[in-house]
Amino acid sequence: MIVGLAALLVALSPGCEPAPIYNDGHMSMAIGDVPDRSKWVASGTVANPADAVDGNINTRAVASSDGATPQLTIDLGKPGMFNMVVIDHGRNELGFASEVRVQTSLDGRVFTNRYSASGARRVSSFLLLTPVLARYVRLEAVAPGQSPWSLAEIHIQ
Repeated sequence: MIVGLAALLVALSPGCEPAPIYNDGHMSMAIGDVPDRSKWVASGTVANPADAVDGNINTRAVASSDGATPQLTIDLGKPGMFNMVVIDHGRNELGFASEVRVQTSLDGRVFTNRYSASGARRVSSFLLLTPVLARYVRLEAVAPGQSPWSLAEIHIQ
């Protein structure tokens, strides 16, 4: 009991780093074979897109304030089956968009809209209605939030 209380106090102390929401190690909850995240390549209009898939919760891709719709595209390296995309906003828990669009593609040229919903504080989760087979996942912040869109880690399962 005392050890648990001490751990809680340490976790709530100012300056503590946010804990990762998911452990993507080898404990995948994927419904299909999502390629290993070490093979993922991120690109897009956000600054430092690779930081969104680097496994480090303390780095992040961030939208600029130039007025363009921020987007991040992840090339999984090969097609994988999934039905959920999670954006962990990390240290910037208010870095969510008011509306995020999830699109997928097998070839990287033709994208299909799969889901659109509002983001949420600290973590934004998007559960697709049916499993999708795709190699590319594009996330777009179609409506900004109160802070610049921040993507510390993307999880696909």
